[in-house]
Amino acid sequence: MKKLVFLFSLGVLSALIADEPVRKLNGAYRQTRYKFGTMTEWRTRDSVTVIKVFKDGYWFAGWYDDNRRGRKAFDGVGGGTYELKDGKYLEKIAYYSWDSTAVGSVLAMDYQVDSKAFKQTGFLNSEKYKNYEVSEVDERITPKEPLKNNGLEGVWLMQEGTWGKTRLGEGPYKGIQVVKIFSYPLVVYVYYNPKTGQFNGAGAGTYQYDGKVLTETNEFFSWDVSQKGVKNEFKVTKQGDTYQQEGWKGTLREVFARAK
Repeated sequence: MKKLVFLFSLGVLSALIADEPVRKLNGAYRQTRYKFGTMTEWRTRDSVTVIKVFKDGYWFAGWYDDNRRGRKAFDGVGGGTYELKDGKYLEKIAYYSWDSTAVGSVLAMDYQVDSKAFKQTGFLNSEKYKNYEVSEVDERITPKEPLKNNGLEGVWLMQEGTWGKTRLGEGPYKGIQVVKIFSYPLVVYVYYNPKTGQFNGAGAGTYQYDGKVLTETNEFFSWDVSQKGVKNEFKVTKQGDTYQQEGWKGTLREVFARAK
């Protein structure tokens, strides 16, 4: 009888250890070391900046280089959803600008996370990247000031978008889904086609929100790399699990609903 109780207790304990809450990874990170592909030794990240953002089961990674000019200043993005199960970090790819054949794949990675850093190591397998090692160490980004209002923290899906005469769902934005993630101090967003896996564009920056005005300072903006460092202010109207932002001298209006 004691043996049965012990085995039952052990099983319960294993189940509790196996599946960690996704919020354990929540935060914004900047990559410091990496080992990709056929590299045999870890390398230190210097000129190219790589950010990774986790929030409530969604992830986003962006590569850009402040020292390059023109289109080369933006390298690419990847992202999707994740879960922590059976001691593994399971990363599902919803968009991957370098290789759309990677879309839909799930990487089962070893991981470590604490208050200062996140480490992952595993392998990507797609048509372009065969058994490609992906190992990285990312340090948490420390905000320079407290967030004034956390009402936008989380993951949001665009419901309506108007930019001058252009609208979400029409022309170049037909079939496009927009995901926006606030994980202070960073805000990131991506436009992609969930049916084809094709990437449309992305941006990232630091943000501050006071309950009425959202201020974003671009770190990169794939549609126009000259927008690096530009600060934009948006008037925000929030109601429950939806919010609207307006800006760009009245030419921008976007409506988002909180992802569930």
